[in-house]
Amino acid sequence: MFKNDYFTEAELSCRCCGEIHFSDDTLHRLIRVRERFARPMVITSGYRCRDRCVSLGSTMTHTTGQAVDVSVSGGRAYELLGIAIEEGFTGIGVKQHGPHKGRFLHLDDLGPIPGERTRPTVWSY
Repeated sequence: MFKNDYFTEAELSCRCCGEIHFSDDTLHRLIRVRERFARPMVITSGYRCRDRCVSLGSTMTHTTGQAVDVSVSGGRAYELLGIAIEEGFTGIGVKQHGPHKGRFLHLDDLGPIPGERTRPTVWSY
């Protein structure tokens, strides 16, 4: 992983084991989104090891190093969504209900996944 001015290794690493296996292409794309968004983006989940995904009962998209969850809501979520799509994120998960501190957008730039959703795609939590 290369150094950057916006995201720390702690933000992008697994909360379970501390490992970080993040795609440079995804990080470049994420940095372009951050620059265009022109305000801080809090990453609440970056890379996740298999054990972490299993413990959360989540899909394995975060194990690829090509997915992040960004804490954002309301008009800013709308703005971030548009920028992320323009920058080539192909998987967008939207959680915009409940308390604002728990709202987020999932962004990933995965290609087609056999047996999964077609790409590009948007889903809600």
